[in-house]
Amino acid sequence: MVESPSHMYLKQVGKLWLYNQMCHMVEEEVKLNQLGLLRYLELDNKKVIDVVGVGLKYFPWKRRKIQDELYDDFELEKPEKYEIGYNVLRGLEIKVSKSDFKNGFICTGTNYNYVLAPTKLISPSLLPKGVGLIEYNRFKFDVTENDLEEHPTSRPYTIKGLRVVKRAQYRNLPQFHIDQVISTIAQRRTSNRHESYYNVLDGLTNPELVYSLTV
Repeated sequence: MVESPSHMYLKQVGKLWLYNQMCHMVEEEVKLNQLGLLRYLELDNKKVIDVVGVGLKYFPWKRRKIQDELYDDFELEKPEKYEIGYNVLRGLEIKVSKSDFKNGFICTGTNYNYVLAPTKLISPSLLPKGVGLIEYNRFKFDVTENDLEEHPTSRPYTIKGLRVVKRAQYRNLPQFHIDQVISTIAQRRTSNRHESYYNVLDGLTNPELVYSLTV
């Protein structure tokens, strides 16, 4: 199916919003690892998410993940004083028409699941429990880039015309689901591996330091 211009446009809007949620990586069309996830609704019938962002979320030490209870060569006094940062996934599914909505979307594949749609297209009551709704108002939409050099901790954009009508609820996912997304994004961003490998070797050709090297 050919993607419509409005769907493509709203994916870019979604990327802006995810960066403003302090995601450090944002990517389109990522296949999720849904191994073991239970699907409760017919709507939850997709495997590739429109837009996904990866960012840190901090938890109290007592809420650390099970696999973090045993470390090699690690000891921390008064661990309850600290918060632990974990990568979490924020996913957006774009819907531009009611028929598009009825075709289904990912409801459970990320820690925070949202639908992004034009204003008044979807009633929040139609969304499954835990799935959030963001409305896009094309008549009010405007975005400006913030000066991160002057205010390095602020959000990268000032966005008007986007409204969170219903907040998504946090879902606890297996760590390997999150790692799968991070790995997919990282591989895309190093897609030209041959060039990367060559650049590493090229950095080892200083004749004053190299005794023998075959490139």
